[in-house]
Amino acid sequence: MADVKELAGRFRAMADAIELNGIATFGGAFVVIPPVDGGDALETLVLDSKQDPVMLWMLLKTKCETEITALDQKQRSQGGVYGRRG
Repeated sequence: MADVKELAGRFRAMADAIELNGIATFGGAFVVIPPVDGGDALETLVLDSKQDPVMLWMLLKTKCETEITALDQKQRSQGGVYGRRG
């Protein structure tokens, strides 16, 4: 299990990456860290000179849907009764 400082450090690392790359190519960023056994963390910095917000939201949506599907399959294979519906 990760400790609180490690989790917070992931957000700080993203902030550092944003600062290093500047505003001209900033296409968006996200850091999503679920609770224990909640799937993989999602950390993405999008560098896009077109700065297309749809690209960022579609990327996040796709990554989230992938994680939800994996969690649902895991719960079903373990006989969980709280499967998610998309």
